[in-house]
Amino acid sequence: MKRNLYMRYLLWGLLVALVLYGIYELVYTGKQDRALKQENEYLQEHYDNLLERNLLVDDVIKGLQERDNQIYHNIFNVDPPSEEGLLGGGDEEELEKYFEADEEQLIASSHEALEELARTASQIERQIKSINDCLEDKDFNKENFPSVIPLENLTIARTGATTGKKINPFFKTFASHTGIDLMAPYGTDVIATGGGVVVEVLKQNKGLGNMVIIDHGDGLRTTYAHLSDIYVAINQKVKRGKVIGRVGNSGTSFSTSLHYEVRKGGRALDPVNYFFANLSPSAYSDMLLLANTTGQSLD
Repeated sequence: MKRNLYMRYLLWGLLVALVLYGIYELVYTGKQDRALKQENEYLQEHYDNLLERNLLVDDVIKGLQERDNQIYHNIFNVDPPSEEGLLGGGDEEELEKYFEADEEQLIASSHEALEELARTASQIERQIKSINDCLEDKDFNKENFPSVIPLENLTIARTGATTGKKINPFFKTFASHTGIDLMAPYGTDVIATGGGVVVEVLKQNKGLGNMVIIDHGDGLRTTYAHLSDIYVAINQKVKRGKVIGRVGNSGTSFSTSLHYEVRKGGRALDPVNYFFANLSPSAYSDMLLLANTTGQSLD
């Protein structure tokens, strides 16, 4: 009798457990499925928004590139420098991380990348507007704009240090370098990089040595230093390509070279950025890399 009672209790307990388990599965799993469905809908919605924004940013960038190309071709008659050589190729590790990432990580990284693209596009837009404003100025003369290398047939390997903190060759300490060192044989012709007026001719045995400064207008001036000979005088008008002197080793210079500066409103700029009329995109990126990674100047 007791044995039958125990068996009955056991069966009822198993039945109740099965019913509770079924209810738990029905309620919890259904709730979990609904949460996953909502999450998927949310991710899909954001993915569609990001895709739409990506297409929009791509269109903006393409438009900016076309306008940039038009400016270079119509105004400067040269091909614009390409960013491909500067940015390099893809990274295999980054691609592997991309394929291993889950949906939320992809959404987050895509959102961050799009924000960066939008900022870049906005910056380029401002830069192009600034260029257009400059070009629309009636006083602007493209022939006066310093856009070539001051030495003909200069090889990229002869590029020295550019602007920034560099090691002084004599004192072996860091010092501000305000131009770029271009190595060339003694007596090599030095040419004006743009039309303008010679505003200073200085001959000295210290500092930058024998040098010439040309005013190109709009606050732009170029300096040619460590010259051996000078062929121009103060207030003389010169055209781009005019031989103004020869490479030397005057002043405080470690070796025969030309110290070349580009200044805007008195502020020293990286001269490599003004060599676009002479350089192909790949040569431009090579020269920029070499000039900025050379740690010691020649003066």
